[in-house]
Amino acid sequence: MDTSPNILVADDYHQMRLAVQHVLSGMDLHNVHAASQGLEARHILESVPISLVIADWNMPGMTGYDLLRWCRNDQHYRDVPFILLTAESGRDFLGRAIEAGVSDYLVKPFTASTLRARINKILSAPPGPRRAPFKPAMPIAYETPVLGFDAPSEERLARSSVLVVDDVATNIEVIAGILKSEYAIKVAISGRKALEIAAGDNPPDLILLDVMMPEMDGYEVARRLKADARTRDIPVIFLTAKDQVDDVVDGLDLGAVDYVVKPAQPAILKARIRTHLRLSQANRDLKRQNQVLAENARLRDDIERITRHDLKSPIAAIAQTADSLLLDSEVPPALRDRLNLLGGAASHALEMVNLSFTLYKIEQGQYHAEPTRIDLGRLLGSVTQEMNVQFAWKPVMIVLDVPSAQAALGEAALCRSVFANLLKNAVEAAPEGTEVKVSLLRREHEVLIEFVNVGAVPAAIRPRFFEKYVTQGKSGGTGLGTYSARMLTEALGGRIELHSDDARVQTRLSVFLPAAD
Repeated sequence: MDTSPNILVADDYHQMRLAVQHVLSGMDLHNVHAASQGLEARHILESVPISLVIADWNMPGMTGYDLLRWCRNDQHYRDVPFILLTAESGRDFLGRAIEAGVSDYLVKPFTASTLRARINKILSAPPGPRRAPFKPAMPIAYETPVLGFDAPSEERLARSSVLVVDDVATNIEVIAGILKSEYAIKVAISGRKALEIAAGDNPPDLILLDVMMPEMDGYEVARRLKADARTRDIPVIFLTAKDQVDDVVDGLDLGAVDYVVKPAQPAILKARIRTHLRLSQANRDLKRQNQVLAENARLRDDIERITRHDLKSPIAAIAQTADSLLLDSEVPPALRDRLNLLGGAASHALEMVNLSFTLYKIEQGQYHAEPTRIDLGRLLGSVTQEMNVQFAWKPVMIVLDVPSAQAALGEAALCRSVFANLLKNAVEAAPEGTEVKVSLLRREHEVLIEFVNVGAVPAAIRPRFFEKYVTQGKSGGTGLGTYSARMLTEALGGRIELHSDDARVQTRLSVFLPAAD
């Protein structure tokens, strides 16, 4: 009799469930219960005494995080070890998991040896409420805000430095006395020294520049400051006894931001300096933000290129290698199972890359469909079977109504993706004990495929239901499923419609495709 503990593995990705089960099997842990959804996992927990839960964070319906919180609020599972698997490594995700009471946290991808080590550590720990709380194995790398600011705006203003340029020492002493309590003060008694300080390793944040100086006057200093890439962005305020209109205009034309007449009133001088320091800081922040956005755009383009082009060859090579090894009759059964797992995962990844590439080309207006005749009854039957397996845990009946053979013009892979997305959404939205009806009808020169479920789409999102990223009230929802369904349908020369009725509490999604004959 197998006395190993009951372990629950919950992940909506079939290949990941199999991979974790292989690791557990290699550890002689064979009492494994698998779930493809959070609610299915909860039903198992309610019927079988589970000693360890290994769950993916991002699952439709009820996420792994929601399942963790449910366990910690249940008297039977509040102290049962719980490992979260996720592709998210951010501080916020980890903080939420720790606060909810996670026992361990693994970021995908991870190795089988890492998973084995974490499971061994958990199962060897003493049971009960005294189990030590989870602590990250490595220090948390706190994320830097987008703009990379290291201090709030007012704090950075208080650290600002002001360069006072004047050939009269008493004038410098007066200005420095006014400002020294709020800013770091630098001084220069000549234009050349001012240029040297401004272009140095620690330039000032603002320059107060006297106009009337021997050898090099303030106008020439300003002209040279603006001609140098190292100093052109430092704000310059002219400080002078010259107050004629032409003098002011000349100074502003040279790039000065303001003009203060001697003797300066302390309150006015401070207010103007503070205003221009704020404006300068805002301009620098905006430039940094634009740099970050440009870098993010380049990174996005690189990722799209890698995902849609560079990944296809190695993934295809993995699938082909697994298939070729399976042809060897001498491959032992245990290794054959692992090769099937490897080949299936590679094939699924390749399908996802291809579909992503197709969707990208559709968005760019570069996709040209190559429609062929498709037996819709057979295709819908295959998709329905897949959904019945995926949602075996949920008491929702899928009823397929195909009164006669119907064929459409399209691409089988794209149609399968559309039907699978819409049927999956319908089953997820349908209350337990209800049914989802899939029907196939002929309408003149079109074929109509309808998906009907109990439950209404929230009124707030109905006008934007097929737009990108639109979702509401669906844990883990991305708003990409219905968007891709619309894009793929339209690329095949069809259309898709939503009808959601609050009175009947019913939702109907209608897909129209060109009939094959």
